[in-house]
Amino acid sequence: MSVVETARRRRAARLLDAADAQRAAARALPRGIREYVDGGSEGEVTLRRNARAFEEAAFAPRTATWVDDPDLSTKVLGIPVDLPVLTAPCGGMRLVHPDGDLGLARGAAGAGTIHVASSAAGYTLEDIAAVDGPQWFQLYRFSSQATMENLVGRAQAAGYSALVATVDTAVAGFRSRDYKNGFSYSMRVNARNAVKLAPQLLPKPAWLTRYLLDGLPFEIPNTAEVTVDGKPMVLTEMTKGGAGSHSPTWSDVEWLRANWHGPLVVKGIITPEDAQRAVAAGADGVIVSNHGGRQLDGSPATLTALPRVVDAVGDQAEVLMDSGIRRGSDVLKALSLGARAVLVGRLPAWGLAAAGTAGVERVLENLRTEMVRTMRLMGCRSVADLDPTWLEAR
Repeated sequence: MSVVETARRRRAARLLDAADAQRAAARALPRGIREYVDGGSEGEVTLRRNARAFEEAAFAPRTATWVDDPDLSTKVLGIPVDLPVLTAPCGGMRLVHPDGDLGLARGAAGAGTIHVASSAAGYTLEDIAAVDGPQWFQLYRFSSQATMENLVGRAQAAGYSALVATVDTAVAGFRSRDYKNGFSYSMRVNARNAVKLAPQLLPKPAWLTRYLLDGLPFEIPNTAEVTVDGKPMVLTEMTKGGAGSHSPTWSDVEWLRANWHGPLVVKGIITPEDAQRAVAAGADGVIVSNHGGRQLDGSPATLTALPRVVDAVGDQAEVLMDSGIRRGSDVLKALSLGARAVLVGRLPAWGLAAAGTAGVERVLENLRTEMVRTMRLMGCRSVADLDPTWLEAR
C-alpha cells in the first residue's frame, strides 16, 4: 500500500459518523465546492424538512429480545445486495476528489451494493462501468433528445443493469450559495477567474494541487459525442435550461421504456399520482426524491411522502427513496415505511472529500454498523421484517 493510500485510510478511520465526515469534507474543500455539495435551493426549507422528518420518526422496539446477527441483505430489482443503501448519482464529484465517480463506484462495490452513475459524472459512463460491481445509469436529457438517445445506447452497451430517469429538473433550482461563491460561472483555475476564486482556493492547497494535477476537470465527458464542436459541456452549462435542456418528460419515459432493455426506474417522485403515472409509463421502480432539497423548495420531506407512494403503487413497482439520510437508523425508518432500499448522496460525497475511495468505504461501513446496532436494540432480525409497526404511530 502506498504512503498516500495509507494516509487516506488513516483519515478515513477517524470518521466515526456523518457529522465527522461533513466536518472533514469542510476542512478539505474550498467553500464553493463544499457548499455546492451541502446546499439546497432558495430558502433551503425542503433541505431542513428532509432531516427533520427522520428526527421526528420514532421506533417502536421489541425489547427483551436478543438478535445475534441481523440480516441486512435484500434484492433491489432482482440484484442481491448486502446493504440496502445505494450510492446516489451526483454530478461534479471529480471536483470533490480526483477519485470522483470511480471512488463512489468502488466504495459501493466494496460494501456489496449498487452504484448509480450520474450522466453528469466527471468520468465517462464507460470508465465507471469498468469498475466491478452492479451499477445503474442515471439519465438527464441535457440539451436534446439526441443527447438522451446517445447516452441510452452507450449505457446499454456498457452493461448497466438498470436505467434511472431523473424527472424533477425541468429547470435547475436556484441555489444561491453557488451563485455567491462563483460556482455557477466556472471553477476553472485560469486568469479570468483566478482573482475571484483565489480567496476560496488558496487556503486549500492540498485540494488545489489535486485539482491541477487532475487536469482541471470541470467538464461532463459524457456529452462530448453529441455537441456541435465535439467538446464536452462544462458542469454549469447543464443548469441553463431552455427548450431542449430539461429533465425527461413522460413521453421521454415512454420512449426509454420502448428502447431500454432492462429495468427502468423513475427518480424524483413525490406524489402518488406521479408514482402511478410512472408505473403506467412502464417503470419497474420509482425513487421518492426531492433531489436532496436542491430543486423545488417547499416540497415535502421524502420520508413523509414515502408511505403515500408505497400505497399508490402497491406491488406494481419497487419503491426506493433518498434525501436526508445521515445514519443507519434513518435507513431503517425508511425501510419500515416501505422503501426497498435508499440512496445516499451527500454522505459518500463527504467521505470522498475527506479520504477519497477509502472515505466512501468508511461512511458506508459506518451505516452498516449503525444499522446492525440499531436492529439489535430494536429486536429486529432482518430488514425483510420491517414494516410500519416498527415505528410509533403519529
